[in-house]
Amino acid sequence: MNKFNIITISEGAAGMRSQIEGLASLISEDYKNFDLKIKSFFKYLPIELIPTSSFAYENLSLLEIKKNTILISCGKKSVKASIYLKKKYKNLIFNIHIQNPKVNHNLFDLIICPEHDNLDLENCISTLLALHNIKFKKNVRSKKTINFIIGGPNKYFKFNPQTQKKIFNEIKFLGEKFKVNIIPSRRTPNSFIDELSKINMKNVYIFYDLFNPKEYGELLSEGNLQIVTWDSISMVSEAISSEAGTFLFKFEEELCPIRYHQFFDKITNHNYAQFYDQNVKPYEISISEYNETLKTKILNKIQSNLRFISEDA
Repeated sequence: MNKFNIITISEGAAGMRSQIEGLASLISEDYKNFDLKIKSFFKYLPIELIPTSSFAYENLSLLEIKKNTILISCGKKSVKASIYLKKKYKNLIFNIHIQNPKVNHNLFDLIICPEHDNLDLENCISTLLALHNIKFKKNVRSKKTINFIIGGPNKYFKFNPQTQKKIFNEIKFLGEKFKVNIIPSRRTPNSFIDELSKINMKNVYIFYDLFNPKEYGELLSEGNLQIVTWDSISMVSEAISSEAGTFLFKFEEELCPIRYHQFFDKITNHNYAQFYDQNVKPYEISISEYNETLKTKILNKIQSNLRFISEDA
């Protein structure tokens, strides 16, 4: 594998950390994480009002770059930090931002963003699936095991009581035939998790350790198929990456945004996922070609800058 000096910067939130580590591990075998601490005064300001200076951060001045470094950032609080470091260290930095930074795009050497953002730029690579750091095991699938991955309310979906009842009833139905691992997310209401815990069926289990990506990856590896509520592109991408058949659980369809539908159209056209019904049947996919193509595109962008040819090139 290629060897680059990689530093990731973010606020340290699990979702951001998953994306930056997913990208870092895709292109190199080693990287270091640096959790930014933005000063409280700037915490809730829009990106354009955060100064491009170490002054906005409590600890950015502690980060020293002494050799060619790929700097990977994610999250709006890291945008100005990346730009500042690029200006400070100039040619020592190749800066990559994950998702649309919503500032002058030319301030980044490379931007990685979802296809549905429609960011058509020379220094941008679009991804169909969301990046993540989940690791999977091979050859551990259990034929009678289903994972039911549950999201929660966000800016698009209300995740109302009717939705929760619908999910509850489907889990009970599936539990008659399969072992069902219920995997809630950080957004799943605690009251709903409590209700799910009352399902008195020997085949139904709840995964409570939401901050354990290792065990989460093992569950996805074990599942013969994944059912995922369709409110999270990240969760759907993680399920697809397990290479088990993934089924999208629809709800509150009138609230589903166009960009989500565009994503669903693409993954169903690739047969990476199908829409859920009660007659689900396991199937397997391969995304190795997808991952290799993405990796090649990123490495070509990096290595087109001759300073960043890796030690193994």
